[in-house]
Amino acid sequence: MKKYNLVYYLLFILLVMGTFASMAQNNYGMKIIGGVAFAFALDFMLEFISVIGKNDKPDGYALIEPGCLFLIAFIFGLRVFYIRFPYIELLFGAAVALLAIVYLRKMIIRYRYYRPKNNFLAMFALCFHLGVVLFLVSLVMVPFAPKTGEVTGIIALVLTLVFIVAAALKQELLVEGVSMSAFKMVKQFKDHSIIIVSLLLLFSLYFSLNRVGILPAVYTDEFPKAYFELVDKATSGKEKPVDGKFRYEEFKDQYEHFLKHRSMKDQ
Repeated sequence: MKKYNLVYYLLFILLVMGTFASMAQNNYGMKIIGGVAFAFALDFMLEFISVIGKNDKPDGYALIEPGCLFLIAFIFGLRVFYIRFPYIELLFGAAVALLAIVYLRKMIIRYRYYRPKNNFLAMFALCFHLGVVLFLVSLVMVPFAPKTGEVTGIIALVLTLVFIVAAALKQELLVEGVSMSAFKMVKQFKDHSIIIVSLLLLFSLYFSLNRVGILPAVYTDEFPKAYFELVDKATSGKEKPVDGKFRYEEFKDQYEHFLKHRSMKDQ
């Protein structure tokens, strides 16, 4: 994981740049965001392959995490470029749910590990991991129960902020006679929890500022505004597919047919 830190850092910078470019109504902004998603997917796939290559019988949980993250990032990239295939939402939900189970297991193991050593550190581990788990749960719930998913995401954000503030206020903790802090503990975790928490904070900050009108919405001119309103209804669970097809898919087909017909007329 650590050998990819520089790559992840650069990808986060590109993600922020792409978001600001999109908010400034530059159409290439969404292309940058989609490219970053696929770059994340590639990194996770390489990690998955490296785990297999290290041992003849690799730990199943060590494979599940990069495997799920690969699927999540790859599907997100497809969504940015409006590419969809049957059952993609189910595949996305299954990957996120499985990842949430992995981090729930990590939370239990790490809480039990730190409990006899330092109760404060154990509580920090519990708070940190619970924020990660609830954030992942909110991603699964949004298409089926949008209001509940939103509330779950807010709770995840609150827990993460509580962890950050409390960890900053109480940085001196003794573990077996050695000075330790919650931040040092998290830094030692050999997983992708910091990446997930960073995305949680970035997404929450953007959506909060967008909701109160401080930041504009991301922009793309590839389709009309009505198309994205239909996409939001489908992904939030407000609309159910008819004959296996959402309204935004029909809208997209008709709009592309219209553009093709108009292009032929212009010629």
